[in-house]
Amino acid sequence: MTLMSNLQKIVILVAVLSLTSCVTVPWEETKNKGETPEAQLKIAKERVTKHPDNAAYRRDLLVLKNNIVDRWIGEAREAQERGYYDHALALYDKVLTVMPNHISAYTGKADIKRQVEHAKKLADAHVLAESSASDSAEENVHEVLLEDPNSEAAKTMASEIRVKAGIIDTKPPTLKPRNNKPISLELKNANIKVAFQALSKSTGINFILDNDIKPNTKVTLFVKDATVTNAIEMVLASNGLNKKVLSDNTAFVYPNTPKKLKDYQDLMIRSFYLTNADAKEVGNMIKTMLKTKDVFTDERLNMVVIRDTPDVIRLAEKLVLGNDIADPEVMLEMEVLEISRNRFQQLGVTYPNQITSFITDAEGAATVFTLDNIKKLSSDNYALNSGLGADFLKTIEDVSVLSNPRIRVRNREKASIHVGDKVPVFQSNVAAGGASSVVSESVNYIDIGLKLEVEPRITLDNYVNIIVGLEVNSLGPQSTSSNGTTAFEIGTRTTTTSLRLKDGETQILAGLISDEERKSANRLPGLGDLPLLGRLFSNQGDTKNKSEIVLAITPRIISNIQTPKSDKVQYWSGTRSTLSDKPNVMAAPVLTPAERARERATERARAIKEKARKRREAARRAREERDVEQGANGDNAEALPNSNVVPVDGNTTQDTVPATVNDQPLNEEPVPETNAPEEDI
Repeated sequence: MTLMSNLQKIVILVAVLSLTSCVTVPWEETKNKGETPEAQLKIAKERVTKHPDNAAYRRDLLVLKNNIVDRWIGEAREAQERGYYDHALALYDKVLTVMPNHISAYTGKADIKRQVEHAKKLADAHVLAESSASDSAEENVHEVLLEDPNSEAAKTMASEIRVKAGIIDTKPPTLKPRNNKPISLELKNANIKVAFQALSKSTGINFILDNDIKPNTKVTLFVKDATVTNAIEMVLASNGLNKKVLSDNTAFVYPNTPKKLKDYQDLMIRSFYLTNADAKEVGNMIKTMLKTKDVFTDERLNMVVIRDTPDVIRLAEKLVLGNDIADPEVMLEMEVLEISRNRFQQLGVTYPNQITSFITDAEGAATVFTLDNIKKLSSDNYALNSGLGADFLKTIEDVSVLSNPRIRVRNREKASIHVGDKVPVFQSNVAAGGASSVVSESVNYIDIGLKLEVEPRITLDNYVNIIVGLEVNSLGPQSTSSNGTTAFEIGTRTTTTSLRLKDGETQILAGLISDEERKSANRLPGLGDLPLLGRLFSNQGDTKNKSEIVLAITPRIISNIQTPKSDKVQYWSGTRSTLSDKPNVMAAPVLTPAERARERATERARAIKEKARKRREAARRAREERDVEQGANGDNAEALPNSNVVPVDGNTTQDTVPATVNDQPLNEEPVPETNAPEEDI
């Protein structure tokens, strides 16, 4: 009965507590829930007016105001997003009647006014765009975007207007010939204007020549079954010219000089928002590889902005795509097992090892020794320091400590694990201050336990190179100095190694063994040294402690480097002087007319030297054959009569036939002839 009554009391107490907890709130609940917010505010204000000194009523009024205003603000913003501007304005006005200085209400009304104006401007822009007044329409949209850069409607309309007007930002115009049939050209010392006239007649493309192109420039070109683009590029490259495409069927041709390139070559600005690569490193790479100077890096947004020609921009895009790759990650599953075996045995008889004597006076108190007292010593004045005892103790302790951490690490990043405790060590600091010294204490913490550091490097063949550092610290005996400072003996076992493991392969590292064995004995002199019987007169303690640490590590690659496609790994980059993502259509370098003339003269001189060398070789062979026929005994044969070949020895040089170009010495500038052989042109 007593138990049942106690249970009933507990149930009743819990029920009462639960009921009281339900009704206990920081303030009283708002009354008149069915009333409108305005009515609730009116009732709360009347209550405060009647009882101005009641803090609870004033608190309820403030809480009610905040709740109602937050509700109206939320409804107004939702109506504003849906385009119900009148309803949103009415709600904002209600908020201002309750809280006249509410910032969100003023801001909301201003936003609605601006959105209405923007909607009107966009409607006008749509009408202007339909009436082909694209410039005025684009100006209206631009004004909207200046005030609200995030307006999706304005962005969409701006794109539609530019597409309708044929304005393309990123794609420059390209030449579109009349047909794509291969063409053949045979021009021999033709005027440059005649060459472009022939190209225009066969391709339907108009060419406008820069005034700085010399009218007497000659073109020699033999092209058969070449594409229109290649034929135009050959004419341009062979005469040191370049072009700027103005429309689908018009190109402006100008000299390919640095000054003209600065005047006519279009430049683009490109922003690269990087996901994985570092903006600073990518910027330095673009400067180094593409030799561009207009490069800006924004480390806050991890962005790189460059300004250069479209060819350089395309090369930069390929460089960025090849480097903005996610870092590989690996999950390292580790098992650390510490096995400890401790054995302790204490066996033997404990004998007293000290005899003391004492003298007492008549009252039984200890007194000093005197010669008179020594004469009165008896067996009652001697005592042993301890009694006779026997020890029969053996302790066995086996401990296994297992730690199974799993860590996820990025490529070439260090990760560390510490499983153990931080032991406080107090340190006293004494500061001399004149006659007195000030002693202060500080606390340092020592890591005790297992500390593991790993640094993985993931390779493309799904192997993981891991640098592993393992350190195990154990707490030893405590020592206290004379001034009270405590210190501990720390036992440390450390290993560092480097592994190469395949994905999913497990490697076990063992051998961190600590083996300690101690023996101690307390014996009676003489008797304790007897064989066999000596155990009865001694007490011996044996201690054996052995511990070993085993580490098992298994890497599991989560993600590896995703190598880009072949066209992003290997691609054309132009020549030493020009950058382009396309191969050069001309096999020969771009030379000026004077350079071409010198090149032809050099080739002719080289051919003349080669012919002279062959004649000398033939003469030498003929001389050797004649010497053999005449039975010469090692003497050099005399030179043939009327021969222009001189014997060659260590002190003479070979005569060469003077190199000429069109019967002119090599050092003179050769003049191209109209009827020159084809191979010399």
